Amino acid sequence: MSSHLPLFDRAGQFADRTAIKSGGESTSYGQLLDDSAGVAAALLDGAADLEGARVCFLVPPGYDYVAVQWGIWQAGGVAVPLGMMHPLPELEYTLEDTGAIAIVADAGLLEKVRPLAESHNLPLLFSRELMSHEPVELPVLEPDRHAMILYTSGTTSKPKGVVTSHATIQAQITSLVEAWGWTAEDRILHVLPLHHIH
Repeated sequence: MSSHLPLFDRAGQFADRTAIKSGGESTSYGQLLDDSAGVAAALLDGAADLEGARVCFLVPPGYDYVAVQWGIWQAGGVAVPLGMMHPLPELEYTLEDTGAIAIVADAGLLEKVRPLAESHNLPLLFSRELMSHEPVELPVLEPDRHAMILYTSGTTSKPKGVVTSHATIQAQITSLVEAWGWTAEDRILHVLPLHHIH
C-alpha cells in the first residue's frame, strides 16, 4: 500500500540502490524500508496508527538512526531526536514537553535514558531489536501529517519545540536538490547531526 509520502514511495522505486554507507557497511533502500517497517510494527504493537504520538529516540548518527526515524514515521508517529551530548535534565525536558509515549535507544545508550524511562513509566526500546519485527499493515500517511519535533538552542529561554510536517521536509529536500543540482549518482557526506536540513 502506498504511504502517500514521496519519501517512501521513491525509496521503493530504488530498492536495490545504496541508501546509506556507514560504519564500513552499505545498505540498500530496500533494506532500509524493511528494517524501518519492523520498527513501525514494533511501535504499533497491534494498533493501526500512532496518530501523531511522539516517540523520542537516542541513536548515534548512521544507519540505525535513519531506520528508527523512518520507522516512527511509517507507524504514523512524530520523531523526536534526542541530543547525544545533552545532559539528563535536558533530555527529561524534551521527554516531558513532547509527552512522548516511548524512548528508543541504541544498545550503548540504553543506560543513559533508562532512569528517564523508569521515572516516567515509559517503554525503553532497543533500536536493533525493533528492526527484526515481522511487518504489519502500516497506516496511510498524508503529507500534512506532523513528522518531527526539533528543539531550538534555548539561548534566550527554555528550548522550544518546533513541529515539522512531512510536506515541509519534502519541500526542504526538493529545494536542496534543485539548489545543488543533485542527481541519483551523487553521494552526500553528512558531518552535521542527521536532523539538520542537509
